[in-house]
Formats: sequence, structure tokens, C-alpha cells
Amino acid sequence: MSVMTRRGFLAAAGTLAAAAATSACGGGGGSGGGASLTWWDHQNQLQKAKAEIFATYAKSPGGVPVQYTYYNPAKMGQALQLAKQSDQLPDVRSNAGLNLPAAALVAAGWAQPLDLSEEATARVKDSLVEGVHVFDGKIYAFPIFSHQVYVAVNWFNTELVGRAGLDPQAPPKTYDEFRAAARAVQQSAGEGTYGWVWNIGMPDRLGEQVHDLAQAAGFAGGQGRLYESGEYAFHAGEYLDVIEFLVSLRQDKVLVPGSNSWVDDVARARWTAGLAAYYFDGPWCPGVALQEMPEFGEKLGVGPMLVPDAGTAVASYHVPQPGDYWLSPTTRHAQAANTLLSDYFTTPDYSRRVAETMSQPPRDIDVVEQSQAHPAYKKLIGWFRESVHLGPDPIAGNADIQQVQIASKPVRPTLGDIVQGALTGDVTDVRAALTRLSSDTAKDRDRAIAEARKKGAKVSLDDYAFPNWKPGKDYTRPMYDER
Repeated sequence: MSVMTRRGFLAAAGTLAAAAATSACGGGGGSGGGASLTWWDHQNQLQKAKAEIFATYAKSPGGVPVQYTYYNPAKMGQALQLAKQSDQLPDVRSNAGLNLPAAALVAAGWAQPLDLSEEATARVKDSLVEGVHVFDGKIYAFPIFSHQVYVAVNWFNTELVGRAGLDPQAPPKTYDEFRAAARAVQQSAGEGTYGWVWNIGMPDRLGEQVHDLAQAAGFAGGQGRLYESGEYAFHAGEYLDVIEFLVSLRQDKVLVPGSNSWVDDVARARWTAGLAAYYFDGPWCPGVALQEMPEFGEKLGVGPMLVPDAGTAVASYHVPQPGDYWLSPTTRHAQAANTLLSDYFTTPDYSRRVAETMSQPPRDIDVVEQSQAHPAYKKLIGWFRESVHLGPDPIAGNADIQQVQIASKPVRPTLGDIVQGALTGDVTDVRAALTRLSSDTAKDRDRAIAEARKKGAKVSLDDYAFPNWKPGKDYTRPMYDER
């Protein structure tokens, strides 16, 4: 982990002090004294659900109060670094802002194994992966979300769409249909209303969304890596087609002017205010938007991820979800924390609560249909169940890949940086930029593999190739052994 600068330390110190002043039930962060648990995370939409759970747990036999602190992901990493340096890590936390794989955090002493009940272990067992949630045979965390998800969802304002003479029940599915619909809305609405808005000020999010759109366009891999060969191919035609489509929307002037620097909170708020008809966002969009503007629920519409041509079915692939809640190695309340996690956060009831926040789909995705989520969210989750498949994950096939992850270094500019540059006009040769990203990423992987092998890891490029992968199918545990 990089050493924190003096400025970063002071900023984190201020954040940590603020957390100490505002934590529920009084007191501060860290796994310090008292008979209460401290819990930090970045899951804004789940705050109400957790508050109810914490209150119930505190009143249960053997239960203790929980001091909960919400952090914006952009600030949480620094606060956690400072907390670790000062031996004040919260008892339970998420890993937002640390920007390191779980393997690296476990190796650096950021967490200790969980001791879940037998019932809880049975509930989460099928979602656990060695090197992601399990290390040396011990469970360190479990996911609360399903892998059946993509984040390039076409959300829209049904009122603006209807005024343009378009059918809200038949949203655009292809690039050409979307372009035409965005133009139609803009022409019918008149000055001050646009076809489309996007969070262009968030390159990391742009990258995630373009990865998903490239898969829907037919890219036979994930995160720029071809599944069958293991080669990096950010410069493949599917990525180029997606970026060309996005740039064409700017050239058609259906993109809201001035949105180049907007993050999702700003873009989403402008969208719900009626500034634009269409907005690409993740499944969490209604959960956030309707918190701020409940009345927008009457105008909320959703369409599937866009594809280049009519007749193409959406197919997307997602590796297992990461773990969400991690136990501090210095906690003095491990038993209480394990009871809390086992009895409340592994259950179908918690999955239902997750569904009703309309964030990412819950691990137990079957509960969504019986939840009180908005109909548009339920429709989207139904599409996820049909079109999102479990993708092959190198670390699931060889746990030693975690040593490669630890040795890897960020490659810049990222895909998101390139997409942002294409939309702002700062990147004029997209093909060259993507080709260089493929080459640089492959070189860093080669270097990281060599470094991991020097330390005894049994890894090679073959671990990244899955020649028995089949489009439209889940890549399940037996398939790793069949390679």
C-alpha cells in the first residue's frame, strides 16, 4: 500500500474526527472500548435497513449496541488508512476506497477470518470463492449482492418519451433506435430539454459501463480480456463500436451541454428534474433517485442494455461478487460481530431488504419479485436473471492468482479515462489509445506473474485462458477442472 502523504493524513484525520463526533449512539470509530460494535461502510441506500437490524440486534439476548458511520467512498479509504495506523479500525467495515484486491488486504493484515454459524455458512456457501472471500480455507467475507448484474441500464423519463410520440412500453434496444429516440424527445420538448445525460465526470464508472456495453455488442470476454485465449483486446471492434456510438450522441448534440464534469449524483438529479429523457446508470438508479424525489416514480421507465443491431439478444457476464463486510484483526468484539453477521446479514430477509432499497440485486435474487421494489426495478432484475451469466474468473481456477493481483500495478490511462477523453475531445485516436491499453495491461500482467512466480506462486498465462467457455452459459465450478 502506498504511504499516505502529510496532506492526506491531515484530511483523513479530519474525516476520522468527524466520524467520531457523529457516530450513532455517541462515541467514535475504531474497535475501541465499551460494549458496543463499530461499523463503517459506504452503502448509502442500505442505511435504513441496517439501522433497523442494529436496533433489533441490540435488544436481542447477548446483543450489543452498534455505532454505525456512513462514508462516501471517496473519503473512506483515507479514513481507513488512518484508522489502521492508529489502531482504531472499526470492528466491521467495507473496503471502499482502499483500491486493493481482497488478497492484498488480507496479506497486509487488514482482516481476520469470520466465525459464522453453521446455518449462515450453509446460506452463503455457494457464493464463496477461494482468493475472493476465502483465504487458506477460512471465510473472511461473503457477498450480499448477486453476480447477475450490469451497470449500463437505459433509464428514461416516460413523460418526456410519451410527449415525443414514443411508446414508453417499447424502449429503444439498438444504437440507431436510441439515437432516433433521443433526437425525437429533444425536438418535441424544445429548448432546455435534451435527449441524453451521462456521468462523464466519473471515468471509473464510464469504464464499467463500456465494459458491459461491449459484452452486449458481442465481446467474448470481460474487462477487456478474451475468455477463450486470455488475451487483452480493449481495441476489439466491439469496444470501438460502443465508443463510436457514444461519441455520435455528443456529435448529434443530444447530450446535455456542460455534463463533461458531472458525477452520477449531479447527472441523475438533472435527469429527474426533466433536463434529459435518457440516462445510463446502474440498477441502483431508482433507489437513489426516488429517495430524493419520490414523485419521479410515476415517470420512471427502464430499457435493457443497448445492442448494435436488431435481433441481437443481450448477453452479459459477471465474475463472483466481492465480499462486503470485513472483521478487524484488532476487534475485541469478534463473537458479537460474528453473531450479528450470521443471524442477520446472511438471511433471505436481508436480501429482501436489499431488494427494497433498489440497489444492486441481492445475493438471493429470487426474493426481488416478492419485494416492494418499483415495478421498473423488478422488470430490470428479471432481465438480469435471463441475460447475465457467471463468467470465468482466473482466481476461482487458481487461488495463487491472488499473488499476481498483489503484484499488479494500475495501468493508465484506464478505459474510463479514454472514454472520457473521447467524449470531451481530448482523445482523438481512440483505436490507438485502446491498442496501447491492451499492450500495457498485458505487459503489467506478465511482470506481475513473473514477480509472483519468484515468490513461489504456481501461476502462468494459461490460468487466464478458458478454451472451454461457451457464450450464453454460466461458467461453473466443474468447468475449471475440465480445462
